[in-house]
Amino acid sequence: MEVQAIWLIDDDPMVNVFSAYLIEEYFPEVKTDSFTFAGDAIRELDKFPKIKSMPDLILLDISMPIINGWEFLDICLERHPWIKKRSKIYILSASEQGSDLEKAYAHPLVSGFLKKPLKQKFLLEVLRNPEKALLPGK
Repeated sequence: MEVQAIWLIDDDPMVNVFSAYLIEEYFPEVKTDSFTFAGDAIRELDKFPKIKSMPDLILLDISMPIINGWEFLDICLERHPWIKKRSKIYILSASEQGSDLEKAYAHPLVSGFLKKPLKQKFLLEVLRNPEKALLPGK
């Protein structure tokens, strides 16, 4: 799977700006879309197959108001189960809670858990070889 489009879903616009900048710096050919409200990303997925740019990779914060990352994942699982075959979803979080990591390991849509901020090493690894950048056991 070649990564051509990435969605950044985080209620902190500065996290999205930083992540988009890092992606642009190393992979200028990759299109990024940012969402500060998870509901906007869900509405975009609801447009499938007329969606402008289907994400190959989604970087998702879990601690967001109204619809948090876990709720986003559950909505996707219910309304858009096809996303598992089309997109890799990584949690990008500042959470220090072991329960969040355990929940990520258990969720069928989650491919990995990353600590904020987005790191160049992960970005290079996942964009060059996305099939290897998975949670153990996934």
